[in-house]
Amino acid sequence: MRLYPLCLPLLLTGCFGPESEPVTPPPRVPPDLLQPCAGYTGPVPQSEGQISDALIAEARGRACANGRLATVAEILEVSFAQ
Repeated sequence: MRLYPLCLPLLLTGCFGPESEPVTPPPRVPPDLLQPCAGYTGPVPQSEGQISDALIAEARGRACANGRLATVAEILEVSFAQ
């Protein structure tokens, strides 16, 4: 029974050819980067002030989303460069 742990790695390595590449796990992305960013979620704006508030909220949501995309791109770039 003691030889079983010693023989198992040898048997598993025999399944791979010399050209096969190792399987790497996907990069770890923090869960907060996968949450959606809030944009404007209110009713249809009726006045100039409401339109201004909606545009500001939408711009903040897009800036948040673009920042998260840039961070995920950096994580993926670092993980694939290794």
